[in-house]
Amino acid sequence: MKFPVCEYADSEEGFYSQCASCPIDAKNPGCALADLGDGTYGFVGQTPHGGVKAVFYFRNDEGGQVSKHDAAHVEIHELDENGHLVAILYGMVDPEGMIYLKKSDRGN
Repeated sequence: MKFPVCEYADSEEGFYSQCASCPIDAKNPGCALADLGDGTYGFVGQTPHGGVKAVFYFRNDEGGQVSKHDAAHVEIHELDENGHLVAILYGMVDPEGMIYLKKSDRGN
């Protein structure tokens, strides 16, 4: 699954998301992410692990929250229709986009 899908660029296979390297501001219509105003970005729609929305937390190398344009890492929380956590995904940001690295283990 290519996630999220925006109106500006096609996602490439091998990338979970290319939002981090995208120069388009999240406030522009057609962007897959919504700037939530507190340093996080939201996505509404089907997620790869069965959620209906996701929250993106962009981080620097020290783990501090930064804008997506300054990020080195990303943490993505996929949520179900009740706001319950479905999955946490971790990725590294590079000039080509965000590479999916690891899904949280729910102990199963």
